Amino acid sequence: MSVLILEVVLGVFFLATGLLKLFAHPHMVKEFRRFQYPLWLMRLAGALEVVAAPGLLVGYWLPLWALLGAVVLCGVMVGATYTNFAKRPPVYGWGTLVILGLCVWVAVARRELLTPWI
Repeated sequence: MSVLILEVVLGVFFLATGLLKLFAHPHMVKEFRRFQYPLWLMRLAGALEVVAAPGLLVGYWLPLWALLGAVVLCGVMVGATYTNFAKRPPVYGWGTLVILGLCVWVAVARRELLTPWI
């Protein structure tokens, strides 16, 4: 799979999930309450996703932004992966672990493109 295609897919995914968190969609509120997390954490995660997602979407033209977006999303996904393994059945954790791996893949691919400048 081309890194560019992966960036677009992840960018759209995180933009959508981030907006759901920012606008306090009932499902997101229910999940964060079930995990006994404060709702400000939901809004913070949503804000990070909404800020980072456009970086992935413009990665073709601005690879540094794709790298920065992927790194931010890796941080968000570490928290999501921990939560899903610790507070849900493991099947949920594996899905978030795959998404974390895809974010790492984008970050590594973009770093390699930028190596002469970093």
